[in-house]
Amino acid sequence: MCLSAGFLCSFIGMIALACWYRFGDTDNILTMISYQNRIEEEYVVPDHVDPGAEVDKIVNVKNTGTVDTIIRVSVEKAFGTRNKDGTFVKEGDLEPDMIQITYNTTSWQEKKDGFFYYKDILKAGEMTKEPLFTSFTLSPGIGDAYEGKDAQIVVRMESVQAEGDAVSLWGMTYSELDIQAPEGADAAPTCVTYLGKSEGFDIAAEKTDLFASFKNLLPGCSRTQRIYIENHSEEAVELLLRADSARQEEMSDRQLRLVKQMLEEYALIEIIHGNETIYEGPVSGNLGGEQHTMKDNISLGSLLPHTKKELKVKLALDPDMDNEFLELSGKVKWIFTAKGEDEGTISTVYPEKTGLQEVFVGCAWVFLLSLLLGISLLIWPGRKKAHI
Repeated sequence: MCLSAGFLCSFIGMIALACWYRFGDTDNILTMISYQNRIEEEYVVPDHVDPGAEVDKIVNVKNTGTVDTIIRVSVEKAFGTRNKDGTFVKEGDLEPDMIQITYNTTSWQEKKDGFFYYKDILKAGEMTKEPLFTSFTLSPGIGDAYEGKDAQIVVRMESVQAEGDAVSLWGMTYSELDIQAPEGADAAPTCVTYLGKSEGFDIAAEKTDLFASFKNLLPGCSRTQRIYIENHSEEAVELLLRADSARQEEMSDRQLRLVKQMLEEYALIEIIHGNETIYEGPVSGNLGGEQHTMKDNISLGSLLPHTKKELKVKLALDPDMDNEFLELSGKVKWIFTAKGEDEGTISTVYPEKTGLQEVFVGCAWVFLLSLLLGISLLIWPGRKKAHI
């Protein structure tokens, strides 16, 4: 019986195939936009304007942010006086249309809501191709009531991001504005390549960011990123994926707190593998509690030689994020693991004990002791009778 138990334990040690692991990690970056547009005005306030005289005033809009926008402006004209501190006091009985403006109708169009809409997407860093107007004139028929009064032209600008259907916030469509709808913001697929047992993953410094389309984000926007995992080796491997915290860029303590809040509360992702959602929650990967998280390895199944798998990552930002999150960027580390076995290789030494092995060996000893006890109980009465 002792021989049988010894054989059992030897068998446990010998059936263990040699497993190996290869790791690769990426720092994936989300960036919030710098969402800024400003009115660019060329104007020198004249000391005096005579009726019928033309005054140069050139009004453009410049996109000083990092995201493409749609622009509209309103123009308010008024006559009045100025206090000693320079504050303008409007006089409502004076007719503002005595200030005459010829608007550009090639690049701009006026709608019934009173706004002038720029008829193109204003790209990041660019200025409107043509100004809204270049001058104004006081009507030749202006009366004595306007003598000594100040004329004021106030241009107010509004903008929305060009991405998605943001113009609907104004009750407009791209076709109504004579603007060609922008292409989707989703970027080209990114890729992680497995080269083999000796080479591991091909993740060079310039390839570490898999979130190519998760840039210039705005509260409430949604993006999708496709990520391919390719096996260029001659061996089949099991793929595993988990998330970990990444070292953020150098920033203030306040900014670090905001980035942490963005990654753990406001930026939500869904990772789809085939027809299955393998993770849904904060982009940080941490759901907390006893729920399944990306902090634990998620199996992506087997990847055969010279094949690839596709992950589809859908990102949604909470619309309740406020402006203090603008211009921030945050990193999330993804760790890929390739697990393989050396086929046909048998371990000739006992592997390091695992919990499963200890249970298995323990059961074997219990079985052995129970069997010996049973045999003893069967033969003991016979031995006693032999000595009477």
